[in-house]
Amino acid sequence: MERALGSGKNSTKKIAALREDKDFERLMKLLDGYPLAMEVVLANLARQNAGEILAGLDVADVALDRRSVNKTESILKCVEYSHSNLSESAQKLLLCLAPFKGFIYRPLLPNYAQQLQQLAPFESWDFERFDDAIDEAVRWGLLSPYFEGDDGRLLRMQPVFPYFLKTKLAEADEAIRDGLATGFKEQYKGLAAQYQQMMESKEPEQRKLGLFFCGLEYENLFSALQTCLVQQETFEIFFCLNVFFNSSNDTTGKLDLAEYVNQLIRKYPSHLLKGEFGLDQIGTYDLLASSQLRAKQYESAKNTYLKELSLLNNISSVDEQRRKLQIAVVNHQLGRVAQELRGFEQARSHFQQALDIKIEFSDRYAQAKTYHMLGIVAQELRDFEQARSHFQHALDIKIEFNDRYSQAVTYHMLGIVAQELRDFEQARSHFQQALDIQIEFNDRYEQAKTYHMLGIVAQELRDFEQARSHFQQALDIQIEFSDRYSQAGTYHMLGIVAQELRDFEQARSHFQQALDIYIEFSDRYEQAGTYNQLGEIERAQENYTEAKALLLKALEIFAEFSDEHNASIVFNNLKAVYQATQDDALLSAVAALINASPEEVHSRFIAAD
Repeated sequence: MERALGSGKNSTKKIAALREDKDFERLMKLLDGYPLAMEVVLANLARQNAGEILAGLDVADVALDRRSVNKTESILKCVEYSHSNLSESAQKLLLCLAPFKGFIYRPLLPNYAQQLQQLAPFESWDFERFDDAIDEAVRWGLLSPYFEGDDGRLLRMQPVFPYFLKTKLAEADEAIRDGLATGFKEQYKGLAAQYQQMMESKEPEQRKLGLFFCGLEYENLFSALQTCLVQQETFEIFFCLNVFFNSSNDTTGKLDLAEYVNQLIRKYPSHLLKGEFGLDQIGTYDLLASSQLRAKQYESAKNTYLKELSLLNNISSVDEQRRKLQIAVVNHQLGRVAQELRGFEQARSHFQQALDIKIEFSDRYAQAKTYHMLGIVAQELRDFEQARSHFQHALDIKIEFNDRYSQAVTYHMLGIVAQELRDFEQARSHFQQALDIQIEFNDRYEQAKTYHMLGIVAQELRDFEQARSHFQQALDIQIEFSDRYSQAGTYHMLGIVAQELRDFEQARSHFQQALDIYIEFSDRYEQAGTYNQLGEIERAQENYTEAKALLLKALEIFAEFSDEHNASIVFNNLKAVYQATQDDALLSAVAALINASPEEVHSRFIAAD
């Protein structure tokens, strides 16, 4: 009610008077506390008294008591009541809002009107009065400011109003219905391009503004995309929404949208997919595969990328350079899939193929991403000098092209390499450079990874309180973004800090939280490291039976993944257990996991360090 009557002393007096008004009491009883009806009807109190509204609703035969079986119809009659108070011109022009899905950015309506007026059914419509029609709709409660205190540029449609307009549109000529769909679609094709450009801007404020508007406009953009797909036209809006999901870190939304679009594209005639449409289709396969990759559906991602390669080999009537560069993109992504599956040599081969094509066509900016990934592969293979060289190549290109935002991830990786080389001050410097850029661009989600790494550096420097602070900052962000999988790694590191401080109960709790998440996500490889840490805690407390079971689980997994480096760490922990217990059964268990004889294991267990 306060929203309908405004704020201040006058509105307070009006509210007090209404509470004494018998007609208002009857009106509230009629509306029966139903929020949608109350929202639209009570807005009329700014222009009419309760008795006048009651009379109008009586004529409209509104009945909202809870026994009514047709409440929706009665709510529509509430909207009809407000709509009927509009001028005839406003009623006609507001029909143009039928395609909107709840949000309207008013400054863009003149451009929308211009789009419509170019179409035959609307040539004679008086769009000069469109703004007056919007004002009337606001006054009668059919439109309202989207945010409290907004100046009216951002408008929210009363929730039932779009449905009401569609019922009116159903009664209009088919040419008007088709014309509105076309005009709306063209309006949002243009807006999608603008929003995508903003979200991909190097300017932090532009990126934030693009995300803000794309979020508000999502349903409108999606509706226009549906029209494009049904009419079997180009579907650039999809690529805008994909950027939105990427920037919002919404993996599920991204995957659902990509699958939906791909299903409809398969219905396009084959001849359309030989040229430019084919490139668009390839783009949707690419985004579907990247969505599957982000969702850790690695085999599905691999198969989708292979389908994309097949399409690229069959496509014709397109520029050869574009085709080859897209092949480079697919090879780059296949490299990422192989990397996630820990096939590092295969990954390096794919990345090198991608890089060769990019160098052939002098696509220098795109080379940065592939150099970056080659750096990650070299790092995984523990060739840290090669990794540093690749990362530095990537960083040099990003600096050359003034791509400050993406420099953050390469500084981050250079920090990891410096850390592996035990140059902790250099590592801290690189991580801080990454964090500064992430804060500058308000990239809060990515900050979590860098806080996590700063925590590791502090831990290595044995500044455990600083380490715990950094890890907790990382964890808070991961929880804020519901990034449950990433929480596991941070719980693991908090466990290590607590273990160093000999707070074994706290350490055990953190490690168990990490392990639960790894099991939940079926990440068998990462479980091994946490089993090892839990085993170390039990060994430190001389709980050797528990330590033996946990460490054997860790060794089994590392042996399964042929990770000799980490397997040797677990082996040494098992060696300490054996030296304390002389448990001969442990010899046989270890021997079976590492393909050695119990005698060989015994010899290594009793050997001096």
